[in-house]
Amino acid sequence: AAVGTVRESIATGLSREGATLLGGDAEIELTYRFATRDERAWMERQADQVSEIVDFRSMAVTPDDARGLTQVKAVDGAYPLLGDVILSPEMPLSEALDGPGDMPGAVMHPLLSDRLGLAPGDTFRLGTQDFILTALIEREPDTAAAGFSLGPRTIVRTTALDGSGLLAPGTLYSTKYRMDLPPAPDLTALEDEATSTFPD
Repeated sequence: AAVGTVRESIATGLSREGATLLGGDAEIELTYRFATRDERAWMERQADQVSEIVDFRSMAVTPDDARGLTQVKAVDGAYPLLGDVILSPEMPLSEALDGPGDMPGAVMHPLLSDRLGLAPGDTFRLGTQDFILTALIEREPDTAAAGFSLGPRTIVRTTALDGSGLLAPGTLYSTKYRMDLPPAPDLTALEDEATSTFPD
């Protein structure tokens, strides 16, 4: 009886909060590339909103050459589709990633900032791009969809990585396209249509 109660509780929670835990109603993941124009147009026809996330590992480097492996999440302006990223000090994620001046902002998990001796207001580098640490991550809404990670999380804007060398051809990254779908979507039909439209 106890096992059945726990199982029912978990199933009810996933049914109610599953989309928030996974970051959207549906996700398309691509390896080592971004969606083509046709693929992105198809997603936008199906969904009320689409968010693009780039996920990869990198080394965060401080001005005094302290280094720490981090799992970088590069996001667009639509992220997160569901839920909120809770930061310390408290601020909207968009404000934190804009940064206070010409240098782009970044947020990271406290485990990584402690390891590197960083505090909000300090700078660090990813690839060849400098960032200012604006806040620490208290909670991400979509950690259930993060998968295996070799380092604590850092979140930046994808556009801030232009010219950093981190998303150049030949580098290892994945892109995830989260979709906020209309009410009561037929996910099986959506998957079948995606497979038939883009068989490759």
